[in-house]
Amino acid sequence: MELLKAYLIRKDIQKIIKSRPGDEGFSLVELVIVIAVLAILAAIAIPSFQGVQARAKTSAVKNGLVNGIKECIVSDGLDQGSIYDKSQAFKGDYSGYRFQMRNNSMDTCYKAEAWPDDTDNYPWFWIEYNPQTGITTKGCDGDKVGCKASKW
Repeated sequence: MELLKAYLIRKDIQKIIKSRPGDEGFSLVELVIVIAVLAILAAIAIPSFQGVQARAKTSAVKNGLVNGIKECIVSDGLDQGSIYDKSQAFKGDYSGYRFQMRNNSMDTCYKAEAWPDDTDNYPWFWIEYNPQTGITTKGCDGDKVGCKASKW
């Protein structure tokens, strides 16, 4: 009998004896609070993530225009001409943008523009390079994502 008493008064055994079924795990209230916190964090993060996607899209387009001009300068320097259709950078996939020659550019790749499929939310961009002066000018329309005060 003494052996049983000694066994039952041990702390780890007392803990097991006093525990009830259902004491383990989380309560329903705790789970609801965690779900509510996650929902609030998602509501804050999703619009922010969409802004990152929009800025990434316009940055890719601007880099494509600049790379097209650089490619054109190199091609012209190698006496391969500066014809717009030769530029591979202007033929890339730019997710919702299409590239074309800038107005009155006479089939040269020194002037190009990019137009978005969604003109309500995204700006159009243009770039022009003057081979005589070495000056590049670029611009965009309005105050949309990636375009502030008609400059980029």
